Amino acid sequence: MTLETLFAASHIYLGNTIWYLIVFAILLLLVKHYAWGPVSEMMEKRRQKVIEDLDSAASDRKKAEVLVNEREAALKDSRKEATKILSDAKTNAQKASDEIVANANNDAVSIRKKAEADAKQAKADALNDARGQVADISVAIAEKVIAKNLSAEDQKDLVDQFIKGLND
Repeated sequence: MTLETLFAASHIYLGNTIWYLIVFAILLLLVKHYAWGPVSEMMEKRRQKVIEDLDSAASDRKKAEVLVNEREAALKDSRKEATKILSDAKTNAQKASDEIVANANNDAVSIRKKAEADAKQAKADALNDARGQVADISVAIAEKVIAKNLSAEDQKDLVDQFIKGLND
């Protein structure tokens, strides 16, 4: 190739390149003026919204953690209170049971003592009645013996009459 053809070919390429650069610069200015501003503004709004959403999510997470901790503390307190209530109920039930048993034992002892006293009194009354009856029988027998001399048959009749008199 000759130098002239080479120079003519490079001149064509150089002219196209300059033209492309000028068109590119114009397009770049048009894009910057009409598209870059609104796109940048939209991207900034989006960035602010994402930041707000992240802050809101972090705040909500912290609030949720606080609520979880409060609920866990309340649950622990309820469990402790329930345990205390059960313990108190068992203690009260045991005390009531012990008191009922003690009262029943005291009542049984007093009933036993009263029964023993009543039995002793009944025995004493029965002995006194028996002594009185024996004394009356002795006096009656003595009166009849003195009144007449009795044969064996008379004595038997006298005892039978006396026994018959006791039954009536």
